[in-house]
Amino acid sequence: MRHKKSKVKWHAIECVIYMYLLIVVINNEEILDDLLTGWLDMGITGATIVESTDSLQLISHHIPIFAGFRTLTSGGTLHNKTLFTAIENMKILDKAVDYLETLCSDTGMSSQGIYFVLPLVRFKRLGHDLDHFERQRHLEKKLGRPLKADKKLKSKKEESG
Repeated sequence: MRHKKSKVKWHAIECVIYMYLLIVVINNEEILDDLLTGWLDMGITGATIVESTDSLQLISHHIPIFAGFRTLTSGGTLHNKTLFTAIENMKILDKAVDYLETLCSDTGMSSQGIYFVLPLVRFKRLGHDLDHFERQRHLEKKLGRPLKADKKLKSKKEESG
């Protein structure tokens, strides 16, 4: 019995990209504090961090025949850190990625992880919505230190109050 060929038509979907999702998998935890602090100072305040495991790392620890893969992974460390954060515009995204790449480059180590960016077409905070200044005060209270102020935001704050 012969199968008929079927044609599939793909329709272009037009959408507006409002934000970007930056996903970073880090094998080198030594840069994590500097990375998060730098991002906070850029205004990236909502990064989520998840402990993750590379598939080669997992099988090399659980299946003896694959133990040789340990040398191919992140130095035998079983866990990575996966960060994801929504970023409002391309300018901030570029700064965040440049900072990440600089931190990794400065260590002189290879195979420190990966990153990739996806478009976000919808984003909304859940719960009571804080304005930018309330959110910044809340973060500064959590951190125990002031964030580096954006000059544009500083002048807006001075104008409003």
